[in-house]
Amino acid sequence: MNRSVNSDVNFHRFNRIANACLASLQKYDWPGKHRLYLWLCAKYTDALIAHELNRSPFYVPLDEWCFWLEKGPQNYYLDEFVPFFDKIKHTEQDVSFFDLGADIGTVSALANQYCPNIKQIFAFEPNPKSFAILTKNLAALPHHAFCYNSAVSNFDGLVGFSSDAKRTVDHEGAINPNIAGDTQVVSLDSWLSIKGYQTHPVVVLKVDVEGQEIQAIEGAKDLITSSKAVIVLLEIHPQVLAKTQSTPEDLLNCLDSIRSFDWYVPLLNNQVVDRQREFFEQFPTQQYDLIAVSKTIL
Repeated sequence: MNRSVNSDVNFHRFNRIANACLASLQKYDWPGKHRLYLWLCAKYTDALIAHELNRSPFYVPLDEWCFWLEKGPQNYYLDEFVPFFDKIKHTEQDVSFFDLGADIGTVSALANQYCPNIKQIFAFEPNPKSFAILTKNLAALPHHAFCYNSAVSNFDGLVGFSSDAKRTVDHEGAINPNIAGDTQVVSLDSWLSIKGYQTHPVVVLKVDVEGQEIQAIEGAKDLITSSKAVIVLLEIHPQVLAKTQSTPEDLLNCLDSIRSFDWYVPLLNNQVVDRQREFFEQFPTQQYDLIAVSKTIL
């Protein structure tokens, strides 16, 4: 298990009263909210606001607007994640949850709250600053939550990693397999083989790995094939697709070539994806998280 926090990462923490005020201000819409946000970002760098999630402290970067926009981590894009959590709960079987591109652990923490049948959480995050917060946030979860400062792809090794150093964390930070570096990369199949972990009947993969989606799926082929049932949350991001010169069909076909899945768009009331048509012929061109549920039960 790896829960170590990078000692080189230092974050500004507000006193109890200031933190309570900031956490409360994030939870509501009010005139001037964005102006205050910009002022705070200019005044405080690498600052964290502590919320309460799962009855434990949950830290979010002050300069991440999404937590102001979504009114705190408790409400983090629930229109997309609650349908995902519902699919997990409805399996009514024990679940191993793999959070690939875990960032600061928001999705893992919410999944733990919404899905009592999740028995293991494996959270992978290559960004050292994000990982430092991730370990803080998941340390309060039961002993079944494990954090790894690693990227996930279809190979094992060390590569370069690029991110915006001006931000406390950078959601768009990504590895570059063609550049040497000190960022650890693993494939899930080889990692599980080395670690010797036994997974539960249902395996859930949340895949948000900034251009390594196809590679991460390829690296988990044995896991996907051998599990009794599999649920995947896969990000479709037009900018990332353009950067990697790929299409939504490339990502969906990669997963469907390993196992047969039904696909849903949670943002649109779980509308079913017609796999006989191109994705962006059916839906407006924008970012989506898609839910894939394996058709067969082994």
